Amino acid sequence: MKYLERCLMETLRMYPPVPLIARELQEDLKLNSGDYVIPRGATVTVATVLLHRNPKVYTNPNVFDPDNFLSERQANRHYYAFIPFSAGPRSCVGRKYAMLKLKILLSTILRNYRVYSDLSESDFKLQADIILKREEGFRVRLQAR
Repeated sequence: MKYLERCLMETLRMYPPVPLIARELQEDLKLNSGDYVIPRGATVTVATVLLHRNPKVYTNPNVFDPDNFLSERQANRHYYAFIPFSAGPRSCVGRKYAMLKLKILLSTILRNYRVYSDLSESDFKLQADIILKREEGFRVRLQAR
């Protein structure tokens, strides 16, 4: 289950369910990157899709690597470098429930079936609505074990 959890987290890193997070600033925000101040009341948008593929944070950011979520690698990363369910006081309250449900469902499916797809990742056409999804859905084949 530990490896499955790392695979799920890596999938969420590469394809976060919420591709953009917008917040209205409650106070002026001085950026560490220079003498820039974003004024109170401005809306700030965080593109989680881009954040999660930052090569300064993840080596080979476009390659699926569950080892990105080994405890020693996570310890060397900023807490907010991985925010598939948002973060801070406005983060998803159902995060732990969602992860637990995903682990149970996937482990049950993978124990009983082999999963096949004729598409490669390069064939994916993504659509960013309220959530990030594949434009043409998920066509997979299951074969009983």
